[in-house]
Amino acid sequence: MPRKVIVTCAITGGNSAVLAKHPNIPKTPSQIAEAALDAAKAGAAVVHIHVREPDTGAPSNRFELYEQVVKKLRDAATDVIINLTCGMDGTIAN
Repeated sequence: MPRKVIVTCAITGGNSAVLAKHPNIPKTPSQIAEAALDAAKAGAAVVHIHVREPDTGAPSNRFELYEQVVKKLRDAATDVIINLTCGMDGTIAN
């Protein structure tokens, strides 16, 4: 019997140290959403989303950045599961 596999893709990682390792990590909501859509097209069933400050790439918990990413993913009519982080100290700034 074939094994079923669920692929989850963490789009940006949660900390700022990632930027030093990979300078092309998506930073803007549009870039994050596009990377998530690319992951879905490549077979990911779930995309795990952390947002970043668009100018600096620093981790963020600003509600409007999450809102922009989610809107773009929903507008694309993909069936990927959107998993927003519950990290970032458990608070959402708005």
